[in-house]
Amino acid sequence: MSVERRPSFAAKFPASPELDALVDAFARGDYARVRAEGPKLQKTSADEAVRAAAKTLVERTQPDPLAVKLLLMTGVLLVVLTGWWIVHGKAPAAATQTATPVERVTH
Repeated sequence: MSVERRPSFAAKFPASPELDALVDAFARGDYARVRAEGPKLQKTSADEAVRAAAKTLVERTQPDPLAVKLLLMTGVLLVVLTGWWIVHGKAPAAATQTATPVERVTH
C-alpha cells in the first residue's frame, strides 16, 4: 500500500495485514467491504489496537447523523406542505371568471 493513499486518520493504525487491506478498501471507496469485514476483524483480532482501528474504519463509513436528521426533516416538511396544498389549494380566482372578449383591429 502506498503511503500517500493512506487516509490521514489511519496514520497511527497498527501494522496488520487484515487491517491494511481494510484501509486500502476504505481509500478506494469500497465502503461495503469495510462494513462487511470490519466487524469481523473487531471480533476476531487478538490485538486491542487493531480492534479499535477496525471500529474507527467502520464508524467512518456511517452517514453523518446531522445529515440524516436534516434529510428526514426535509421529507416531513415536503409531505406536510404537499398535504396542506392538496387540502387547501384552490384554483386562482381569475380562472373561474368568464373571459371578456378582445376586440381585434385590422388595418
